[in-house]
Amino acid sequence: MDEVTLVRAWSDWNLKSLNDYLLALLALPPEERRKDRGASYRSIQDIFLHIIEDYIWWFEDVPQGRKEGESKSLVGRDLSEQELRRLTRRVDRSVHKIVDSLKPRDLGRSYVVQGEVNGKPYTMTTCLADIVWHMVEEQLQHIGELNALFWQMDIDPPTHAWFSSKISFTF
Repeated sequence: MDEVTLVRAWSDWNLKSLNDYLLALLALPPEERRKDRGASYRSIQDIFLHIIEDYIWWFEDVPQGRKEGESKSLVGRDLSEQELRRLTRRVDRSVHKIVDSLKPRDLGRSYVVQGEVNGKPYTMTTCLADIVWHMVEEQLQHIGELNALFWQMDIDPPTHAWFSSKISFTF
């Protein structure tokens, strides 16, 4: 299997998972999804919004040459169910816009990334393949965190195995 096929498959799985976690999040009363649970981004909703922010950053802002911090922060905002759904659909469209038309040569496409870490500016160069694989890792990390928080609430998270998707693979 070629890398473009894997990128598409993992992106589809990530987006399906993101939508499933949105539904699990929305099944909670608003005060429960916003409750500070001492997690990386405090609440279940904030962890979800961090994932959304990362997608917007890597799939919209970076390709458009924006600097880190130019987009409005979502974490900590009191967003409605409608706004959360809209943001999730936005991410789905942004990712599909890039991965659906991918060709192998596109994976090496270079992007200059600018931002700040601890008040110090940085500039780095990365490629599209690294961005996509980073988002697989990023989402898996925070979904694991959401799973733990749901389990602490005695709620089964919407987990599903990557290989259980409708995609067929030949190795």
